Amino acid sequence: MAASDNIKDLQTQLELLEKENSQLKAQIKHIKSNNSAIQKLLSSHASFMRKLNIITYVTDLQWTPIYYQGAIEELSDYDKSQFLNGLIKWEQLVHPEDLPFFLNHRQHFTERQTNSQALEYRIISGEGQIYWIHDMAAMVYHEDRQSMTIHGLLIDVTRRKLAEEELLERQAHLDSILNSIQDVIWSVSPDTFELLYINPAAAKVYNYQSDGSGSRVSSIGQDELLLENFDTLLSRGWFEAEYGINLPNGEKRWLHRRAHFARDAHGLVARIDGIDTDITLRKQAEDALRYISLHDSLTDLYNRFNFEEEMQEIDRNGEQTAGVIVCDLNGLKTINDNLGHAAGDRLLVQSAQLLKKCFQANAIYRIGGDEFTVLLKNCSAQELEASVASLRQAIIDHNQANLDSPLSMSIGYALKSSADISINAVFRQADDMMYVEKFSNR
Repeated sequence: MAASDNIKDLQTQLELLEKENSQLKAQIKHIKSNNSAIQKLLSSHASFMRKLNIITYVTDLQWTPIYYQGAIEELSDYDKSQFLNGLIKWEQLVHPEDLPFFLNHRQHFTERQTNSQALEYRIISGEGQIYWIHDMAAMVYHEDRQSMTIHGLLIDVTRRKLAEEELLERQAHLDSILNSIQDVIWSVSPDTFELLYINPAAAKVYNYQSDGSGSRVSSIGQDELLLENFDTLLSRGWFEAEYGINLPNGEKRWLHRRAHFARDAHGLVARIDGIDTDITLRKQAEDALRYISLHDSLTDLYNRFNFEEEMQEIDRNGEQTAGVIVCDLNGLKTINDNLGHAAGDRLLVQSAQLLKKCFQANAIYRIGGDEFTVLLKNCSAQELEASVASLRQAIIDHNQANLDSPLSMSIGYALKSSADISINAVFRQADDMMYVEKFSNR
């Protein structure tokens, strides 16, 4: 009986052992399956990091490597075992120009035991390839709170750095172009006209220096001009105009402005951009040409073209009264023939100066080689007679003071007494009177 019981107990124990063995086998199989999945995950993670050129690392506080994972071979051209065995040190790859910065940063990080650090530097791989590295590291405390390790992440940011350098080069190139342009290029806000940008040409054109305080465009060139043309901006999107400014040194400068709305990516007005071109020389040339076209070059009096324009203006305006005095310099041909044209020119200049002195507030014209006219607007008959008498006396006074170069003029005059009389008719009447006197003075 006792032997039978023992056999049953043994059988029961064997069954339990077999059951436990089966469970153990199932657990081992599960563990192996999980381990395979973990290995696949780690392998996939490592492959992912290699594709992105990312390295994870762990070192002690002396930066002795404990662990490397990722694109260590792709970036360094060395096997990670060479780093783990101390045959190659990471700092040996750091670009010589960046090495002092790199070592100094490491030293401060470990000495101060700050929580984290981040820096960027270049490395040179074993094959001479240069990479930009973004290095992030953090102190990690272990469970005993005594020992620490440094856990870090190295990311290849070469593409981003090259793009930044290219952008900086393009910006420098653009700045160089903008700085060399003689026109003023500017941008202002569309609501307050606050100055957003202006190129260095403003210093010369506007005599303006930016203080970086966001000056309004009025300090450099007429925000009133923007206000005056704002409706055109709204309707057309741009405008152009010419305007003048007075510089602090008293100089007058003329500018041509073209401005337009600049829109952002959403189509909203973000700025008003403009170009101001210095057209002072052009304006001065235009003024000079205009002056030459209206003046006699020798005497600086108005010329015949100007005289005819003024007579037409008098008739167009229907002016009631105007006096015309015609003066002809006697003996000019004789002087030119005997003393030379230079002497004749001096006599013409003296005649012009005498007429200017007598008729300061009136228009005086040289309408021929030796013929002058004076227009006296709003003139009465008595005032015209007095003016002619004053001129004759001025000639007498001049000749008494200049016995070696006397003047002789034949004078004719006539009065426009109503709007119905043409000023041309008055001029012909004065001219005829002058010729009568000239004939008697021969």
